[in-house]
Amino acid sequence: MKVAFFIGSLNRGGTEMLTLDICRNKDYAPFEMILVYRNEGELTEEFKVTDVPAFRIKPKGLKFGYFGRLRKLIKQEKVDIVHAQTLTNGVIAIFVSLFTHIKVVVSFHGFFYSTLMVLYRHFIMWNVDAMVFVSQFVRDWYVKNSLGCPKANCNVVYNGINFDKFQMQYEEPDFLRDNRFRKPDNIRFVMVGNFVSGRSQMVVCKSLKILKDKGIRNLDFYFVGKRVENEANLYDDCVKYCTDNDLQEFVHFVGSRGDIPSVLQHVDGFVYSTNCDTFGIAVIEALASGLPVLVNDWPVMREVIGAERLAVRYFMSDNVQDCANKMVDLISQIKDKPDELKADCLKMAQKVCQTYSIENHINHLTRIYQCLER
Repeated sequence: MKVAFFIGSLNRGGTEMLTLDICRNKDYAPFEMILVYRNEGELTEEFKVTDVPAFRIKPKGLKFGYFGRLRKLIKQEKVDIVHAQTLTNGVIAIFVSLFTHIKVVVSFHGFFYSTLMVLYRHFIMWNVDAMVFVSQFVRDWYVKNSLGCPKANCNVVYNGINFDKFQMQYEEPDFLRDNRFRKPDNIRFVMVGNFVSGRSQMVVCKSLKILKDKGIRNLDFYFVGKRVENEANLYDDCVKYCTDNDLQEFVHFVGSRGDIPSVLQHVDGFVYSTNCDTFGIAVIEALASGLPVLVNDWPVMREVIGAERLAVRYFMSDNVQDCANKMVDLISQIKDKPDELKADCLKMAQKVCQTYSIENHINHLTRIYQCLER
């Protein structure tokens, strides 16, 4: 059985990192794989190192030529299944596999509301061989909001993470060593994620102002994530809010980082606020690193993380005061119950590493692929 993983670009993102981790584990997977993509990106060299055969087919001129080249490739490579990681690629995969034996699987990583994407999703649902949803919450949303969705084709496969990189020892990142960004005795919290509409960093910023007003200054908070041009106001508004309220002393915007395991290894806690996450890879990575996590009670978080415990605290979504109160509680736990907290965090780390390993992800995909082969 041969599977072609079909993505758009090799830029750094959740879907791309998942695909990269699958490629890194090609020797574990009980099937052959190739990678098909359109554009190079930040992860190009890392994909090359995996030794998975990669084929770049970039649209040029008439789009029909692109479809023809792609169809020719998957037939020449004797592909059995095309697994598209986006809705756009799913539509393309369905068309290029027409009148062949090739099966098509499409992953749904997020929610899509535009008219075009709604049309895409309905077209996919009635023409694809199998659909993969990254959580039960996402599956249920699509089943409810898609007229006549064929439930038999809907599979829940949680994202998989290569946790090996979180078991290694790393030096402290440069910005954490820089005295401009910290005070030696301060507790250090971090939130990881680009400034996009799916997240709500502003809730955290406003909570940090409440902490400042309460006189809590033994804290350094780091926002790790880039300013995205088409949503630049989300980043700019957070920076302006922190500047206007004199929070620069302990709130730091450090941009995008490629060394997240190192960052997580050298902070004391992880805080996260979301508007519409569909899985929460950043939160799972923080838990796998043995950190206590404070996250809003978005349904997906409850689903993938489970009940509240010392290692995990939930605050009410969009409730700035509750976020601030829970942050104060977490600071107290870190100071007053370090051993008890550490023990619970280690148990939680073991749990998430077992549940959301890239091996488990590949095993679930394999079962879906095998059903299509029958």
